[in-house]
Amino acid sequence: MKKIIAKFNKENGATALDIATGALIFVLFTSVIFTLYLQIYKQSSLIKIHQDAMGYMIQICEDIDLQDYGVTEDLEEYKNQIIKQINLPEDRYTLTLQQEKYIDTNPNAKDLVKKIIVNIKYTFDNEERDIEIAKIKVKE
Repeated sequence: MKKIIAKFNKENGATALDIATGALIFVLFTSVIFTLYLQIYKQSSLIKIHQDAMGYMIQICEDIDLQDYGVTEDLEEYKNQIIKQINLPEDRYTLTLQQEKYIDTNPNAKDLVKKIIVNIKYTFDNEERDIEIAKIKVKE
């Protein structure tokens, strides 16, 4: 029993194997933590950009509700007006407006209802994403 205790007391420090094992465990642990942090950062950034796009989309839809029926006849002019009005960052978001008849069954029917399609596109992580809402405008 005395020999075993004496054998353990003779160890003076850590061996190279102990240091290598500790370093390996540290590198694995930090790489897992870094990967998790990176994924959380990317998801929170995507949520922020998508949230901003939805805010712009809501502002555009509210503005369409406030406008007269004929204001959307020239969609390009209206689009430029709305971009300036809501301060849409054109370097990040692309706004597209389309207009079509709500019911296209009778070509001789009066133009009383139309559908305005609002689309905002943005790029995140080299992937193009978009939000599209169809808004109904009724002639009063």
